[in-house]
Amino acid sequence: MSEKFHADGSAPIIIIDDDEEDQYFFTTILQKLLPQRECFTFHSGDDALHYLKTTQVRPFLIITEVKLRKMDGLELRRQIELDPELKEKAIPFIFFSHPVHLHDVKEAYELPIQGYFEKASNMKKVEQQLKSIVDYWQACLHPNSPQFLQ
Repeated sequence: MSEKFHADGSAPIIIIDDDEEDQYFFTTILQKLLPQRECFTFHSGDDALHYLKTTQVRPFLIITEVKLRKMDGLELRRQIELDPELKEKAIPFIFFSHPVHLHDVKEAYELPIQGYFEKASNMKKVEQQLKSIVDYWQACLHPNSPQFLQ
């Protein structure tokens, strides 16, 4: 299977949140920060998992709420780890959630995740959080770094 790596920096960002308003805010902020990247939004982990299993695109980043309808973010992460093809894509996986509970944070870090953030209380702070996340992943070397995908 030929995979689309997007060495030009256009790989999409996956946002999974069952709150329409949060999806809108995150998409708006991320498109401002990274206009070359599309944001694909999903309401549940199973919808996102279906997309990930049926696309050849290697997303830049997955940002998900922990508590979701149907399949939650923790189960989504487990399912990605159990699927050899998805695991090999090495997509950075970030929890961006509210409220935050210690047991969820502990469970998340038992899985291979790359970050857990509590959604800030206002949009300016959320923008700062998202900017920090995308700046880090644009600078970080990982299997999806542009120099390795050419």
